[in-house]
Amino acid sequence: MAQQRNSGIDLLRMVSMFMVVVLHILGQGGILAALPPHTPRWALGWVLESACYCAVDCFGMVSGYVAHSRQFSARRCVTLWAQAAFYSAGIALLFKIFLPGSTSFRSILAACFPVSGQQYWYFTAYFALLFFAPFLTILLESLDRGQVKQLLAAVVGVFCLLPLAAGRDLFYLRAGYTTLWLCVLFLVGGCVRILEEGSRRAPGWYFGGYLLCVLLTVAVKGLPGRLPRADLFLSYTSPTVLGAALCLVLGFRALAIRSPRLLKWIARLAPLSFGVYLIHTHPTVWNLLLAGRFRAYAALPAPAMAALVLLTAAAIFLAGSGIDFLREQLFEAVLPPLFRAFARPSRCG
Repeated sequence: MAQQRNSGIDLLRMVSMFMVVVLHILGQGGILAALPPHTPRWALGWVLESACYCAVDCFGMVSGYVAHSRQFSARRCVTLWAQAAFYSAGIALLFKIFLPGSTSFRSILAACFPVSGQQYWYFTAYFALLFFAPFLTILLESLDRGQVKQLLAAVVGVFCLLPLAAGRDLFYLRAGYTTLWLCVLFLVGGCVRILEEGSRRAPGWYFGGYLLCVLLTVAVKGLPGRLPRADLFLSYTSPTVLGAALCLVLGFRALAIRSPRLLKWIARLAPLSFGVYLIHTHPTVWNLLLAGRFRAYAALPAPAMAALVLLTAAAIFLAGSGIDFLREQLFEAVLPPLFRAFARPSRCG
């Protein structure tokens, strides 16, 4: 059972990263901005946007849902930092070599420090979360079920519902682009894991809840003139987006994956998802290769537009996974000896 749960969550990581790529094709790729308002193409474009918007919340919630370590892992921090620096500086260097003028040596040097340089917003926020996650786990494990319910109601009410009711960002969450929001998602995921223990509800119930949340988000987006705070429903802190992410976490957690071949592929591809993010959101790739690149899709009939968006996202996901597989092989050859060397006690005299 544990294997099935872990495989379902790993599959969700892959699906969530695919959804992130779809979001970036629609947004940074220029499709949404080019769609004629209130047409079938416009409606389908925003359905895709709303359906995928919960992907980041899924990642944050999964971090808390699967958390089990009460110890800070310096090795994990170093490995993640090395991965981010590898792509941040490596891609910048490639552009400097093959596209002179696209970047500077100063930018390449800054890219070697992806956290201080804020090369990737999610990595920067998640890197900070890593230092607090063990303490948040201790907090969750110290509470009884009643207190867990109170904590869940408090974090959702204060950080999700109250700002929506007030119509502004009361607690400087910046629409969810902060470490604070990732901490909130971590706590939500941990609370749900504790409260969900022993539940046997079929995954279809949760996927139905996800569709309902998406439809509510789309409905609010389609009625901006009647609902003054419509834009607040399409953000990471939106109750409908948070609800969609919660339903996906529980739905994929409940999946019973029995195919050995599928289990093998999931175990192989899931760890590569973070590399897909680091590659296609690299600042130079983002600004030179993605910006406005898919605007022409907006002129196609709605079904063709949607199909091309999904196919393009799949191509980017697979290409990024292939590149990160090679990076993974390199790290497996280089990093373990370094860790062993630094862990070996020094001898004096």
